[in-house]
Amino acid sequence: MRVAVSSSGSSLDAWVGGPFGTCSQFLVVDTETMEYLTISVPAEQLDPNNVSLPAIRALARQDVGVVITGRIKDICRQTMANLGIEVIDGAEGMTVREAVSLYTSGGSRAVAEFTPPPAKIAVASHGDSLDATLSPKGEVCTSFVLVNPETMESEVVRVAAADSPAQASVNAVRAAARSGATVVITPEIRPACCTALRALAITVVLADENLTVREAVEAYRRDELVGPAYL
Repeated sequence: MRVAVSSSGSSLDAWVGGPFGTCSQFLVVDTETMEYLTISVPAEQLDPNNVSLPAIRALARQDVGVVITGRIKDICRQTMANLGIEVIDGAEGMTVREAVSLYTSGGSRAVAEFTPPPAKIAVASHGDSLDATLSPKGEVCTSFVLVNPETMESEVVRVAAADSPAQASVNAVRAAARSGATVVITPEIRPACCTALRALAITVVLADENLTVREAVEAYRRDELVGPAYL
């Protein structure tokens, strides 16, 4: 069977994407081999207020039997049902790989009952405590404060020194990934680093460099932070 999953990245370890009507990328996965291909829908063809016909047509051409996504309008669901495509919505806090594995092992109920692991937020910091400010723009990130947003417990994650800004960025991505972070908060980020983090199922959001680590985490919990404009 072929399962299409709305995706925030181009690998199986990317997060399942958001609302169907605004998702411009889907991974079409063969459930037997886990081989996949990427289906892209130009952003200008998407209309969250209407039926996302370009996306539906693209998926129908791939002969998918199931679509896994975040929120979806009833009219989109019904349009795909008319094409014989099952829709599973509400998929949050999981990777594409996890979504497909859950579906193949337990069907739509397994996807719906999935409980995501606790979030870990890595904040690019100019210090080692919750009251440290974020790393200033234009400076190399040398450490993260890794925070459990539920308990506000924290630890420091060091970034390996580098001989160039490019290598420093690579080292920062590696440090965030190895820490087990699910979210990175930073004042700025290079597009290539953002792409790499998203491919590793790590959400990237921006925050003012004058905020403290504590304030940035609290702002994230209030859903006040957004990702880079070029995403």
